[in-house]
Amino acid sequence: MAKWLVLCSEEEDSWVRRVLKGRPVVGWINKVSQVGDLHSEKIVIAAFSDPDLQVQALRTIADHRGWDGPVAALLAGGSATLMAAKSGLGGRLVGFSPYPNAEDPPALELYQGETSGIEAINTLREAFEGFGIRVFICRDQAGGILPRVLASMVNEAARVAYEGIAPVEKIDKMMRLGANFPMGPFEWADKMGLDTVLNLLERMHAELGEKYRPHPWIRRKVESGKLGIKSGEGFYKYNSGGRP
Repeated sequence: MAKWLVLCSEEEDSWVRRVLKGRPVVGWINKVSQVGDLHSEKIVIAAFSDPDLQVQALRTIADHRGWDGPVAALLAGGSATLMAAKSGLGGRLVGFSPYPNAEDPPALELYQGETSGIEAINTLREAFEGFGIRVFICRDQAGGILPRVLASMVNEAARVAYEGIAPVEKIDKMMRLGANFPMGPFEWADKMGLDTVLNLLERMHAELGEKYRPHPWIRRKVESGKLGIKSGEGFYKYNSGGRP
């Protein structure tokens, strides 16, 4: 099995750390200056949540002489195509976005950028699947698959509630009972973070058109600091244990 090198800030409580922590084939780097020991058999995951630090790390990898392996880059915003161009990694870079709530088995999306090489995509897919991670490949568009669908659902639910058609609690209950969803749209939003939902919708609106324009109620929630479970209040109020 190929060795992995994971670039991820030490203080981050990320999906990457939770899923890959403790695996014997994984090496960890939390500072860009430490990137250096790269070999042909290694697969690199760049998972810095800070966009500037992420690009810096990717450029350092691209400048490394004698190594031309594939790189899976966490997409916190923007596109895999743009990240490949900014970093100089070209066809070696494939974007990825995890499903944070899919823990058994974990799952992620691989974003096939305009320049992403088929060999890099296949290598990374096989590597992730070798760790028991379910992989879904999608085109390099804002939101991908699951984030796009969930953010759209939250946006429409906000419109329905704001127009007085039904209250938040009833909409969530209807989606759980009527559609067999594990959570209603407002519960999803509070768990994802309303700032994350807003960011997704803004990117989708800019790239894909008017139907993804964020509802003003979501924006007002974020502006007031009501971000969901992590802030103690979103569409619901939460106690210290994160329960409504």
